[in-house]
Order: sequence, then C-alpha cells, then structure tokens
Amino acid sequence: MTRITECDKIPISDRVVIAREAHNLRGLLRKSPLSHSGGNIMDDKKFMTYEQQLSFLSEDKKLIVPDREKALSLLKQHSYFALINGYKFPFKRSDGTYRLNTKIDDIYHLYSFDNNLRFLLMQSIMEVEIHIKSLLSYAFCEKFGEDDSAYLSTTNYNYIPTYQQEINELVGKLSDILKGCQSFSYMKHQKDNHNNIPLWVMVKALTLGNISKMYSFQQPSIQTKISKEFKNVTEGDLGAFLNLLTRFRNVCAHNERLFDYRYNRFNINNMPIHKKLCLKKDNRYKQGKCDFFAALISLKYLLPDKRFDVLAIKVNEEIENLLQNTSQIQRSQLYKYMGLPKSWFDIKDISI
Repeated sequence: MTRITECDKIPISDRVVIAREAHNLRGLLRKSPLSHSGGNIMDDKKFMTYEQQLSFLSEDKKLIVPDREKALSLLKQHSYFALINGYKFPFKRSDGTYRLNTKIDDIYHLYSFDNNLRFLLMQSIMEVEIHIKSLLSYAFCEKFGEDDSAYLSTTNYNYIPTYQQEINELVGKLSDILKGCQSFSYMKHQKDNHNNIPLWVMVKALTLGNISKMYSFQQPSIQTKISKEFKNVTEGDLGAFLNLLTRFRNVCAHNERLFDYRYNRFNINNMPIHKKLCLKKDNRYKQGKCDFFAALISLKYLLPDKRFDVLAIKVNEEIENLLQNTSQIQRSQLYKYMGLPKSWFDIKDISI
C-alpha cells in the first residue's frame, strides 16, 4: 500500500507555489552578502554578545539606542528574543529596518505595556476560575453526593457519543490526581482523615482548562444551575466564555504576547454587548469575538460589576500610558491590534 504523507495532502497547485518560493529564497540567500560569515549573523540565528546585538540593532536595523548602558541592561534582563523579536513588528518597515526615529525605548514601552496587561487579565481570570470551581463543585455534589467515586463515574456526566472519549480522558485525569494526592497537603489531609476527597477539594488541583472541560461535559441541569448565577448568560455562553478565557489564561501564564493575541479557532457567542457597541461590519461581528476585547466582554459577564469597572479603568490607564510614552504607535493602530472599537470604554457603563 502506498503511504500517504502530509505533503501529499497539499493540492498540487499549492505545492508548485511552495517549491517556487523555496527556490527563489535559496537563490536570494546565495546572492546575499549577509549569508556569509561577515554578514547578518542575527538572521542566521547565531550567538551574539550583548554588544553585538546592540550594534546589529543600531547599525544594521537603524534602531536608535540613546543610552547604550540602559539598552544593555534591558537585553540582559529580558533577552533579545523576548524583547526585540517579540515586540518589534509594529515599528518595522517592509525592508526590515525600523521606522524613522524609533528607539529601543519604544519597543520596551510596548513590552512593559503587554506585561502589565497580562497581569491585569490574569488576575481577573483567576477570580472567575475560583468562582466557577465553587459553583461547579457545589452543583455537582448537590446532585451526586460528596463521595469521590461520583466524579469518577462517567454516567454522572452528559455521556453522549460525542463526548464519551473526552469524558473518559477527563475521568482518567481526575483518577491520576487522586492517585498522587499525597503531593497536595489538603488532599492528603482529606484522604488520611476521611478516606475521601470530595469535588470541592479536588477542584483546587484542577486548571481552568480542566474546569472548562468539566463544565462542558456536565448534565444540562447542572450547567443551567451554574449559568443562572450570571446575568443573561446561557449554558452555551458560559461554556464559550470559559473556553476563550482558558486560552487567554495560558497566554498570560506563559508570558506570551497578549495585546494582539487572537484565538482564531474559536469565537464567543454573539452577545447583546456586541450589538450595543455597534460592532457589526459586513453583516458580522469582527471585533470582540476571539481577541483581547472578547476576553473583556467575557469578563464583563462573569465578574461583579465593580470588579469589572476596576479592570476596565486599569486597562484604559495602561493604554493611555503607552500612547503617552511613545509616539511610534497610534491609538487606532493599537486598538486594531487589540480588537478594540473606538467606543470600547463604554463597555464599563453598559448594563447587561
């Protein structure tokens, strides 16, 4: 039997284009003086000292470095890869050099802005995570009891064919945590003293991703009981919010770039806030579906009003600080990256 590879699945027309582009790229690299030892070794991914990195940025890429000692300190503390590679793209020209008057400080201001944004979002998502864990464990134990065998029984979930494999995997994960319960002091105490670890104890060891899946596999009556705790949020809305926030939490936890992140494989449901903010364009919503603003919309529905207001105000303060610290990023440009409409801050005063 002929083995079918991933490459064989690519249409022939696309393979021709890819081959042609690869051929052209190899030709350019052979002709380029930067492909030799005396050339652009940063693009060749070779090791460079901090001094060489700065020289490469200022001489080859035309980035302004006003204070060399300060710049060296930034590279040492944050690394070239995290700081420059991670945040250079809004400041670059098509030829790879930096726009006129761009300083390394401009890149650092964007880097710091994103760092602060991650902290704010992570803090808010963790509050939602704690709340959902409390609601889910209560609703589940109210119906099925506190014995740990309850959440290890697949029949206590919505065990339809579509979910069976994933439910089996979830139960396997829960079982593995129970087997290693000695690693968690609070679980060890329960096991040693009561020979049982109820769900309200178990959830503390679960990630938001685990809880999101666990919610999605609950029987409809439990999903309804949980979602009713949030105003105008359906069972499906809550599942979508948790799915999206799980992705954004992972971005924050792993220090990945947040401000322009999009979870392109998934959209939250259309909510009344989308309509109130007039976000529809070409008969569909293009903002607030899988971007940073979508995370804000999710939190608008899941956080207490006052807590969300504080988050919105702090996000706005970070935006204003960034725009004040650098003239190389325009408000409209930043809003586009973040998926924010011009009137985004009105979300704070919209009643849901």
